[in-house]
Amino acid sequence: MPVAIFGDRSCGKTIFLSLLYESQVRLTNSEDNVGAGEFRFTTDPSFTSIFGNHRTNLSKGQWADATLKGNMSKYKFKYGYRRLLSLGSEASSRFDIMDFTVYDIAGEDLDILRSLEQYRESISTGTYKGEFNFESLSSSFQELLKCNVLVFLIDLSKINAEARSERFIEMRNYDVFMATLISAVSKYKSMVYDKDEDKAKIYPVFVLTKFDLLDKEIIKMNGWPDSFEGLTSEKRGLRGIFKDKEFTKEDYAKTILMKYYKDTMALSKGAAIANVSFDKSAYFFSEIRTEQNEDGEIIPRLISVKGSHELDYSYTEYRAFIERFREIARKMPDEVKEEQEFRGVKG
Repeated sequence: MPVAIFGDRSCGKTIFLSLLYESQVRLTNSEDNVGAGEFRFTTDPSFTSIFGNHRTNLSKGQWADATLKGNMSKYKFKYGYRRLLSLGSEASSRFDIMDFTVYDIAGEDLDILRSLEQYRESISTGTYKGEFNFESLSSSFQELLKCNVLVFLIDLSKINAEARSERFIEMRNYDVFMATLISAVSKYKSMVYDKDEDKAKIYPVFVLTKFDLLDKEIIKMNGWPDSFEGLTSEKRGLRGIFKDKEFTKEDYAKTILMKYYKDTMALSKGAAIANVSFDKSAYFFSEIRTEQNEDGEIIPRLISVKGSHELDYSYTEYRAFIERFREIARKMPDEVKEEQEFRGVKG
């Protein structure tokens, strides 16, 4: 089941993938998982080496390198979720097996979305033809658009409330970029919808990255919780009848986006008009706590857990993220999952 990771430059894609691997290792070896073996994963030796080294470097206080422009990285994991019930021919297998393939491209490869030149009918007159040319996108970007499972990384460090400041304009430009990205996904999937409804379905996930860099004054000014930890994941219930009234992580994420990334939220809602629904999106937070080293550099923080040292980050969020894909795998038709393996792409 291919998973596309979308995000702008320096939004935290490489760190996100590194922490995802860290979480897979930690979840597999956790005390509540070891006995039952509810979750297991494996991968190719090359990927084990890449992410194992990322994990080591973060522990040493070194940040992962960014994805280089023009490159599309393909990472494959095989997930195993223990079956609750086995019937018939499936009884011989102890796990629901899922190929979890992640495609990651550099933020620079999405820069075509910032350019309006391709929309212009005439540069001299400035008139617009109003049609997006998908052939102008890089081949890597076009491959990502074929995925049904879409993960959008939203950078919280860009949020700023000081009107007309440079950082405020930067935030606005970022919002427009993410909205354009969602609009491109919506248009592409709407064209696919006319041919095959199943292949047009999307399973969107929003990950709000760099919560640790969200301005504390912004949090205080809005009366928001200092942390997302302790909040329930999402509201449950039939059409809202029995939903909890408490403030949830889903509420928190949507509140942040609707206040500071309004274009992004509006375009995701508007996608329903094109038969592309973001209405059942999942929301997660990503946070890696930091400290200063002797040279005054900001580095990942380590904490002592039962005699060993581990990265201090939002592990429970990543654990819930992994669990989310158990739900998605059960919903997506097998033939769609199989057809989306892009065998021409080199890892």
